[in-house]
Amino acid sequence: MLRARNTVSAIAITAIATFLFATDINAQVTSYAPQVGKPHPDFILPSIGDGEPLQLSSYRGKKVLLMHFASW
Repeated sequence: MLRARNTVSAIAITAIATFLFATDINAQVTSYAPQVGKPHPDFILPSIGDGEPLQLSSYRGKKVLLMHFASW
């Protein structure tokens, strides 16, 4: 009985997480699409080495490679 309850709970949690993840992906995909020849929207991310914030616009006029990828 306990094993069946754990299995049902695991399936329910997986289904809910999948639904939430899929809804979030769809929201991101429809709200942003890179445009060829257009400037990329500015953003700020922490650097890998020391965690200091890096802003895309600070590299204006320099060549920057942006790799868009997904982890799924």
